[in-house]
Amino acid sequence: MTSHISWLDANTDENNRMRELVKLFSTPETIDDLGIGQIRDVISNTLFPGTSVLHAGARYLLLVPWAYLTAAAGTTQPEILKSRAEKSERALIDRLGEISTTGFIGSSAGNKVRQLPSAAYWSALRRYEIVHPDIDRAGVAEAMCAARRSSESSNGSESTVIWDQSLPKPPEGFPSTEEHGLALTHAEASWLQERLLASCRGTLLAHLVMSPVPLADNTYGPWEEPAARTADAHTAQWLRDAELFSFVHNGANILYQHLLAELAARTLPGSGISTEATDELLQSWEMERAAKRHLLEGWDTASFLERVQTVNPAIRSSTLDFARAIAAAAQDFSTPIADNSALRRAVEDRERLMKKANSRFRNQQRLRAWAPPERVSALTFRWTQVRRTIRDIHDGLARRQELPHA
Repeated sequence: MTSHISWLDANTDENNRMRELVKLFSTPETIDDLGIGQIRDVISNTLFPGTSVLHAGARYLLLVPWAYLTAAAGTTQPEILKSRAEKSERALIDRLGEISTTGFIGSSAGNKVRQLPSAAYWSALRRYEIVHPDIDRAGVAEAMCAARRSSESSNGSESTVIWDQSLPKPPEGFPSTEEHGLALTHAEASWLQERLLASCRGTLLAHLVMSPVPLADNTYGPWEEPAARTADAHTAQWLRDAELFSFVHNGANILYQHLLAELAARTLPGSGISTEATDELLQSWEMERAAKRHLLEGWDTASFLERVQTVNPAIRSSTLDFARAIAAAAQDFSTPIADNSALRRAVEDRERLMKKANSRFRNQQRLRAWAPPERVSALTFRWTQVRRTIRDIHDGLARRQELPHA
């Protein structure tokens, strides 16, 4: 029987978490074998609120509202509005393909794609207060229709209640007349810049969106971004935490792969598996550890984890304990992590706890299906998607004149 994950379209935030989970599972370097997702998400949401690994361009923060606003014309029936909005989103997918846009949602699957842009962006729309923060995607059609009925009886405007009243207007005939694709006009980029600054002030996202310095090319993580160096002290502390937690977790993850290689070489005769590949990964990590020594020795992990727990009081104590263990091992320069017996035990225990019967340490079938990786990528806290969003806004702001409408 094929296993699958399904969910009801009842709570956008929960749905988004499930969709992100599926995407993370499809990306080998971000698979969470050691179960630190709660800490990863605290860092990601603190630095870059409203963002998601599902995001594909800043202009969707306009395209999705436009699909709903144009669908609302002439109706006070929620089911009709919802159906029209979905058709508009699917028509937009076709239109983006027609005008040779690249990297858009549905670019491979076409308009039959199961996940519409609104599903990926609704949490961001709420977080940036483009849509009312209390309105979920499942209830927006009903809310818009109720507001319209109310406005008709009081000569008000339904969009001011549900959608930010300063939202740029969609082009007439949207989406069939859409010509800009995912490229923001100067006016659209300016509006988004102001919206993100107003809703995310004091975060690295707002700092970088407002920065006059263009983002550097090919930075792996946000801590490598030169424009981030002028962030305020609070943001800079979280950025330093992100860099160091990414590094120590990467070491633990490499050690996990090394322990599996040792186990496979010992218990699976004829498999051809050795520790050669993981030995090289550990050596590279140890070289980087030496370069980061001054940062690691000055890292107050107790303060970091206290702040993490303040942001998410529901975080599991076992997750915090494991974070303490991997940080302590990375800060212990007397022993290579491959020889650190306490860390070896902590990594194996953690994987057994997270995967239970599917643990590769106890399930030989799962171990046989495993192969030593050529690389083990570190956490970047959605930086690929965040950089795209920021660059889209910066590119729009750089345009001296509006993109022409058809």
